Amino acid sequence: MPISIDVIIPSFRLTPATLLPILKLGRPADTLIRFFLIADNPTLVPDAGIAALVDNETVSLIINENNLGASATRNRGIEAGKGDWILFLDDDIEVNPDLLLTYATAAQQQSHEIGFIGLVTMPPAPTAFARAVYANGSMAIFGAAQHNEYFAWGASANIMVKRSALGDVRFSSAYPKTGGGEEVEFFLRIRAQNGFANYRCLPHAHAEHPWWNNGRADYTRFYRYGIGNSYLAQRNPAYRWYDFLNTPETLFCIVVAVFVVHFFYRPVVNYGLFFIAISLFAEYITNIMRVRRNNKKLSFGTAFNVMRLRLVYEWGTLIGNLKRFRLAGMGERFSYDGSTKARHFRLNRYKIVKLAIYTLAIIALVVYRQR
Repeated sequence: MPISIDVIIPSFRLTPATLLPILKLGRPADTLIRFFLIADNPTLVPDAGIAALVDNETVSLIINENNLGASATRNRGIEAGKGDWILFLDDDIEVNPDLLLTYATAAQQQSHEIGFIGLVTMPPAPTAFARAVYANGSMAIFGAAQHNEYFAWGASANIMVKRSALGDVRFSSAYPKTGGGEEVEFFLRIRAQNGFANYRCLPHAHAEHPWWNNGRADYTRFYRYGIGNSYLAQRNPAYRWYDFLNTPETLFCIVVAVFVVHFFYRPVVNYGLFFIAISLFAEYITNIMRVRRNNKKLSFGTAFNVMRLRLVYEWGTLIGNLKRFRLAGMGERFSYDGSTKARHFRLNRYKIVKLAIYTLAIIALVVYRQR
């Protein structure tokens, strides 16, 4: 039985070098493929090569009249098509020549699934910053299809969902325009309204994503992710749980406490600085452990960069909550694996090491004060 697939590609620049190979992919038999390019750039003048393919039948180009952001742009693509399946792709990926065939075959043979998660890989890390991103696991969701048979959600860079499973779920405009968090919520909500059925993984539906800025250090991106992801637990309480304060939350509490107390007891400033140093030291030690465990080798430089990544991301999450006056966001965590089981204040090796360092610091301070 023939099926139809709408391929939705949001873009700002419509770069022909990456988009033309996607638009010219081989179409599988008995499958109607329609591409929807959604340009979130009102001033855009499309490249001649792309414009030549736009026929509003197999390839449609929609240019937003205003910059709408990631969520609204993808939603325009959803509303523009009527295909049985919706394939989301990023505009800067390189895909396998048989990508559409792989998805179409899966849709034909496993039509009961709510969707399929494709595999996204990245080239070998070209810089120390990129190696830290790998070591931190920041892009682990890209490889979900490589390590799981099913998973709760996938990156919108390469994933296909069934339109009937989608229903009225859309990407939320509550998230920042630049993105962060909206795709997690979107795919989890589709999953929830389909009996919490997970998406099937398709490792052969492969795409390669380039390193942003050729791997040059860009902590702003991860800060933005933190801002966006700060909405997840608030808007999706089924996946919310609480944990010990992370380092930025701890530092924030120390600074606030010192600011309040110093009016009455000025020496508290020294104690505050001491515990700020201890918090950063504990964070660095646990990241050395994390890098050693994940990479099977010890690298103090990589551990330092991983620490910076984690601090920037967690600082973004904290700021995102504070900007909304959400003190309830302190210690609030989100289950990115789709689990709804409470896991409040569970210990692991990293938390135990941190607690041990804090305990030793307090003991040392007490002993010093008694001398």
